[in-house]
Amino acid sequence: MQRRYFLQTVWMGSVALGLRGGLFAEEAKPSCQWINLEKLPLEGRAWENEERATPYVRFPKRWMDKMPGGVRGNAQHSSGIVAHFTTNSSQILLRCSVVDKSLAMNHMPATGKSGFDLYCKDDAGTFRFVTNTVPREGDIPFPGRMGEKKEREYMLYFPLYNQASHVEIGLDSDATFAVVPVEKKPMLFYGTSIVHGACASRPGMPHPAILGRRLGRPFWNFGFSGSGKMEPVLAEAFAELDPCIYILDCLPNMNPPLVTERAAEFVRILRKARPETPILLVEDRVAPVSWIHAGRADFHKKNHAALKAQYELLLAEGVKKLGYLGGDGLLPPDGDGTVDNSHPTDWGFLYHANVMQPKIEELLQ
Repeated sequence: MQRRYFLQTVWMGSVALGLRGGLFAEEAKPSCQWINLEKLPLEGRAWENEERATPYVRFPKRWMDKMPGGVRGNAQHSSGIVAHFTTNSSQILLRCSVVDKSLAMNHMPATGKSGFDLYCKDDAGTFRFVTNTVPREGDIPFPGRMGEKKEREYMLYFPLYNQASHVEIGLDSDATFAVVPVEKKPMLFYGTSIVHGACASRPGMPHPAILGRRLGRPFWNFGFSGSGKMEPVLAEAFAELDPCIYILDCLPNMNPPLVTERAAEFVRILRKARPETPILLVEDRVAPVSWIHAGRADFHKKNHAALKAQYELLLAEGVKKLGYLGGDGLLPPDGDGTVDNSHPTDWGFLYHANVMQPKIEELLQ
């Protein structure tokens, strides 16, 4: 029997007041209205109006059935899905269930793997972190007091490495509520466990989310742990979508022969369908241990050379609006940007965002 966790969290305005967790949430007060998010448009959920096996998976059924097994399994996770809305409610409550009862991993906290992040736009127009909540038993107190009843803009980020199965937000019974319409084309990130979000402390901290807030753009997260390998079927699926940019970051799951076999063809499939959409090829980050591990350093060197050769081949073929980003600056130079010599901490993801942002802005111009 599948075990599901239910929680109820209270967020007051831009200040968190408290969380009720456990297998059974408290009954909603009569003055509260509940909104089921699966019925609403959500940022980060591509093919928005197509049939899905469950509401918060990342591919519709017609594509999910065609995906390689590793992609299909990881696509169950809700990484990158965001509820973006406005309300003047003095309280925001959350009820949710997640499928995987293992809320944390040995190298990733429950707040990132299974948590929900709430951000609120301040009066200066900057989205600021409010609180994170994770389904678990018992009370989790947040200090603060009741926020004023004021119209504000919020983003609720879904879990990175767990499958949300039911999500509702609760508001004052007389509160306003509106979904913020998507007015810009999303960025499309395709890659490995790093793009997927490992090992951020919270869903708002991987570089796609950071860049989304900085650039004021929605994003699609197609990071698949251990499974970012540039199979042609992924390119065919992504070619149906209309992002502002394709960011291809698969090298950590590939090797030089696989890069040579697949990278250029992946770009050709995208370019045939989207002749004007910028495409950015990203080298993998250099594992911090490479300074002392000669074999690891040699692997990165050869992997980077293979991708660079494919990039130059595509340029020679006349492919336009094709960018290239080296991997040397994606992590801090002192080696403190990962949890395991591979997956970034929040600090490592900040470096990813800082290095990628100028290149993305350049290509979008």
